[in-house]
Amino acid sequence: MKQLYFAGALMLCTGLTAQNPVIEDSVILGPSYVNKAFYSLANGEEGQMVNTDWDLQFASHTSMSSTIRLNGGFNVALWQYTNGDTTDWATIDTSGLAMGNGWDRLRDETTAYESGAFEQNATGFPNYGWGNYNQVSHDVIGDQLFVMTTTNGAWKKVWIKGLFATTQSYVVRVADLDGQNDTEFTVSRSGQASKNWLYYDVDAGQLLNNEPEKTDYDLVFEKYEGLLAPGTYYPVTGVRLNRNVMAARVGGLPPNEADYTTVTLTDDISTLGHDWKSFAGMGFVLDDSLSFFIEDQSGDIWHLWFTGFVGSSAGKFIFNKQQVGSMSVTNEVAQNNSLEVYPNPVGETLHLRVGSNQGGGSLQIVSLQGRVAYAQQWTGNQSMELSLDIASLGLSAGLYVVQWESAAGLLAQKFVVR
Repeated sequence: MKQLYFAGALMLCTGLTAQNPVIEDSVILGPSYVNKAFYSLANGEEGQMVNTDWDLQFASHTSMSSTIRLNGGFNVALWQYTNGDTTDWATIDTSGLAMGNGWDRLRDETTAYESGAFEQNATGFPNYGWGNYNQVSHDVIGDQLFVMTTTNGAWKKVWIKGLFATTQSYVVRVADLDGQNDTEFTVSRSGQASKNWLYYDVDAGQLLNNEPEKTDYDLVFEKYEGLLAPGTYYPVTGVRLNRNVMAARVGGLPPNEADYTTVTLTDDISTLGHDWKSFAGMGFVLDDSLSFFIEDQSGDIWHLWFTGFVGSSAGKFIFNKQQVGSMSVTNEVAQNNSLEVYPNPVGETLHLRVGSNQGGGSLQIVSLQGRVAYAQQWTGNQSMELSLDIASLGLSAGLYVVQWESAAGLLAQKFVVR
């Protein structure tokens, strides 16, 4: 839970904009966009890894995720066999693959990291697409077969045999289509919750752990598979958000006219994306009436706009950034107040738990534009729990702030309505 202390209702003030300089920066991925770069808005580039030497990435940030994604930017593709189950491992027939006969082409979700391609045919709990959750052992046991192509162009059959709760390990079986090179490998995410992903090179049989810590970066510059139009996918080069980062795009205005107070932040990882540039004959042309507001992992607000792009010869992104808002933490207030908001993001019902040892306080839910959607006051030193109906509050999709103020100070926490 992230609790924030605001010196005002929201420190998204124009005074801060005037105080902070515009900073020009760049990120270089190398020829043919061979690397992926991890970038902190406050601190700059935090590291790079080679983006062509892995095929599958396994979620490690939480024990609650079963997500496995593909290196779609470098031609990893996946099909699910729908004419049988894992008992067909030795005899699986791929003759109908090209025509889609008995096969589904699966792709990663483009707007969120969950779910990955292997989960696309999930039917709902306890089914995870590639397997089923056992409510006794808490293992996910694989019951589906897949065929994939690797970054090196090899064809493999794949069986995600399980994700095992006691060891926090994925066990995967792979083989050539003719049954040769039949092997199993294990990806253990035990002790790896500080990272978002662990990577696996199927051709080399190698586990890679090359990312920075998940809290160290806000943006990922990389080549990935993007959605160009409904049903149309293609490898693109652009920028995606890290988890716990939100952003909004402002189009049709020069960056110096963009106004943060008019935007709604979203956790769509493709908000910055790739379409701020277009190829025109000999080079790239940038949209000079497009910019982005980004809330980083610490809660600070940044304005970013691209000023240049060098294509596959260098893979260079050039951009300006400026901090335009700040939200800072205070431990003293947190010791005397408590505020919990869940779930987040929220669908139909928002649950709040508030408390103070300073003689009660006042609670408000406000939009980023300052509209108060809910207000209540308490007296005495006590904890209170509320369940609020989102529709009754009149909250549309977007970002809001719960503010809890007592004699000790003001606590606030952001939440997203979907």
